[in-house]
Amino acid sequence: MLCAALLGALAPAWAETPPTVAAMQAALDQNLGDGLSVSKVSATPLPGIYEVYVDHKIIYADRAGKYMLVGQLIQTQGRKNLTEASLQAARKTDFASLPLADAIKTVKGNGSRKMAIFADPYCPFCKRLEQTLQHVDNVTIYTFLFPVLTPNSKPMSRDIWCSPNRDAAWTDWMLKQRKPQPQASCNAGALDSNLALGGRLDVSATPTIIFANGARMSGAQSLATLNSALDQAGR
Repeated sequence: MLCAALLGALAPAWAETPPTVAAMQAALDQNLGDGLSVSKVSATPLPGIYEVYVDHKIIYADRAGKYMLVGQLIQTQGRKNLTEASLQAARKTDFASLPLADAIKTVKGNGSRKMAIFADPYCPFCKRLEQTLQHVDNVTIYTFLFPVLTPNSKPMSRDIWCSPNRDAAWTDWMLKQRKPQPQASCNAGALDSNLALGGRLDVSATPTIIFANGARMSGAQSLATLNSALDQAGR
């Protein structure tokens, strides 16, 4: 993977006009011909190099589409990851639009802070996150069961979703490895809906956390990081 580093003296105000989406699409199609779908093109601090959002990812290319960089663009002064910042902005999610009825709802304390999590029941990082969440107070957590990791993920997700107390079934499994009692009949259509939702939101890892302000994180975050993000989202 190639990494491009910016000189710290470069100003962040980039006046160069980027090519249109259609022009960049045509240039990449002509030179690559592999069906990349361009949705956004932005200027960068590097003259003649543009940030191109393709298929939920960022690449860097020249106007003619003859050269391409794949990797992280870092501003050395302050070590700011410009690629990650752009991805965060592009993936910002409208929390109010999430179908919360398809998630397991957990209320802790007064429930004033809010977060949503896409999690697989066999995801070790999800289990670590769940352990940390036991120490987070005054939060409402919406867990979208997202069975993608193992052949057993969907059957286990179904048993958890179909339990009389979904919240308790999820916690018992993730923290104690206590399996839920299978139910004879249940509408588990929410699981397929969650998989489709994750695809639309470009959820590519578990756990993926979405905060009330639309910001996202992936992985088993620390208690301090979670509390800071929850407080920031509530401002």
